[in-house]
Amino acid sequence: MKNNLNKEKSLYLIRHSHNPVHWQAWSEDVFKIAKELDKPVFVSIGYSSCHWCRVMEKESFEDEETAKILNEKYIPVKVDKDEYPDVDKEYQFYIQSTGEAGGWPLSVFLTPDKEPFFAGTYFPKESSSYGPSFKTILKSIDNVYHNKYSEIEKVINTKNEFISSFNQVSQPLVPDDKIKEYRKQEFMKIFDPVYFGFREGAKFPFISSMLYLLDNFQEEEYASFLINTADKICTMGICDHLFGGFFRYTVDRMWHVPHFEKMLSDNAQISSFLIKLYAKTGNKLYLYTAQKAIDFVMYGSLRTDYGYLDSLDADSLNNNGEYEEGYFYKVTDRDFTVLSEKELKNFPNEAGVQSGVIYLKHNDYIKAAALDVSLKKVADRINTIKAHPEADNKAISGHNFLFCTTLLNMYEVDNEPYELEQALALYHKLRHLVVYNSQVYRGIYAIEDEINKVMQTNSDKDNNDYLKDYIIKNRVLADHVYYLEATLKFYEITNEQDFLLIAKNVIKEIENTFVKDGIPYLDMHHRVKDSFDDDKPNPAGLYLYLINKYSSDLNIKADERLIAYAKDRAARFPTGHPTMIRALELINK
Repeated sequence: MKNNLNKEKSLYLIRHSHNPVHWQAWSEDVFKIAKELDKPVFVSIGYSSCHWCRVMEKESFEDEETAKILNEKYIPVKVDKDEYPDVDKEYQFYIQSTGEAGGWPLSVFLTPDKEPFFAGTYFPKESSSYGPSFKTILKSIDNVYHNKYSEIEKVINTKNEFISSFNQVSQPLVPDDKIKEYRKQEFMKIFDPVYFGFREGAKFPFISSMLYLLDNFQEEEYASFLINTADKICTMGICDHLFGGFFRYTVDRMWHVPHFEKMLSDNAQISSFLIKLYAKTGNKLYLYTAQKAIDFVMYGSLRTDYGYLDSLDADSLNNNGEYEEGYFYKVTDRDFTVLSEKELKNFPNEAGVQSGVIYLKHNDYIKAAALDVSLKKVADRINTIKAHPEADNKAISGHNFLFCTTLLNMYEVDNEPYELEQALALYHKLRHLVVYNSQVYRGIYAIEDEINKVMQTNSDKDNNDYLKDYIIKNRVLADHVYYLEATLKFYEITNEQDFLLIAKNVIKEIENTFVKDGIPYLDMHHRVKDSFDDDKPNPAGLYLYLINKYSSDLNIKADERLIAYAKDRAARFPTGHPTMIRALELINK
C-alpha cells in the first residue's frame, strides 16, 4: 500500500498526502483489505482548520518511525469530518460512551467490521505525565489485537449493550406538570454565575441552548443570563473586533483568549441568536455585531462563486515561516502606530488587549461603532504585512443553508431588500449545485481555479456534467433539515406556495431515506441515531421542531414515536437536548 490521498479533493486530506503514513481515504474497500490482511484499522478524523490536528500531524504523522509502525501493523485511514459527519458522530459517541471527552483529532481503532474498540483524541509523540506516547499505544494495541483478541470482543459487546440500553425509551422520569420547572433547574445548574455563558471552563456559545432560553425570555433568570452572555459575546475575545465574525470558542472562563479558528456555521448561528435577542431587547450592539459577522462571511475569505467556505484556519504563517495559532489576529504595539495621537489616547478608555487579543470595555453600540474606525486602520495594517489564515476548500450545503436562514432573520428585523436578495441568490445557487430531486449532497469542493478551467473546456455542457467531480456525494440528515429550515423561512416571509411545495418534497425525502421506525437517523444506512445538540442544532430535534411549527401549513403531524423519543431524551438529559425541548414546548403551546 501507499499514501493515496493525492487523489482526493479535500484540503484536509491533501495536506496529509505527503506524510510517510500510507493513508487511505474512507471507503468500503479499505475494510475489505483490512479483513484480508487481518489488520486493525486506525482512523484519524479531523478537519482543515483544526489546530491540534496540525500538531499531531507534525509530531507523529510526519515522523518516519511512527509511520513505519502504522504502515506495518495497521490500515491507516484519514477522514475529513466535514465530508463524513455521520462517521465522525458514530465514533465521537463511542469515545464519549467510554467516559472520555471527544474532539479532534479523533483517533479510533476499528476491527475490519468497523467496530471501535479503543479511541482517544490527540496523542503526544512522547510519553509524559499526561499519558503514554502514540507509538506506545500503537504497539500495545497491535499486541492486544493479535494475542488477546477476546479482550477486544468484550469491549465490543459492552459497547453494543450500552448503546442498546442507551437508546431504549423509558417511562417518564418527571411528571408533565413539573417538567418545565425541572428543565429550568437543570439549565441553571450549568450557568456560570460570574462570567456568564455555560459552565466554568472554556466558553463555547452553545447557541441551541441560548435559543431555548430565548423562547422563554419571560423568565427573569433566563433574560438576565442571555443579556449578560450576549454582552460577553459582543465585547470579549470570542468576537473578532478587527475583521468581524466570531471565533469558535475561548479557552478561558473569562472569554478573553479565543481558539482562533472561524467556522461558517458558528458565525451563522451566533448572528441569528444576536438578531433575535435584538428583537427582544432593542440593544443595537447585538444587531451591529451580527451585521459585522455577516459582512465577514459575505465579503471575506469564505466567499466563492460556489457558496461560502466552511472554515478559516486557527494557524497562519509567522515571520519565521512556521504555523502559529492566532498569529494573524494577535496585535502588538507596532500595530497601533497607524493611529493618530487622539486615537491612541482614547483607546485605553474604550478597549483593552490581553494575550494579543482586543476586547471592549463597554457594551455601548455608539462607542463600539466609533472605535471601529480606528480598529479598521489596525486591521488594514495587519492585512498588508501578515500571511492570511488558509480557508478550507469545501462549501458544506447545510452550513450554507444555515447562513441563508441568518440572512432571512436579519431581513426580518431591518427590512433591507438586499438581505432577502442575497438569501435568495444563495438559496438558488445551492439548489442548482447540490440539490437533486430533493436529495441534498454534502457540498462542493469550491476550488475556483480548477472549476473555472473545467468550465472553459466544457462550455457546451450543462453545469452539473462538469461539476460532478467536485460534488461531495455523501448525504446526511443535517443538510436536508437545514435546507428544510431555510425553505420554510422563505415561505414564512414571502408566503409563496412554491417554497411550501419544496418543503413537502424535502420532508418526503427525509422520511423515505433517513427515518426508521419513526426516528430520523443521521445517515442513510441507519447506523447513527443521535439526539444531542452540539455546536449545531441536532437535525432530528430541529426536524421535529419544524414539523410542529409549520404543521398547519404543511398539513402533517409529527410521528408519535418521534415525540415519545424526544420526551425521553429531553427528560433524561435536558441540557443536552435544547432543540428537542423547543420542539416539545411547541406542542404544548
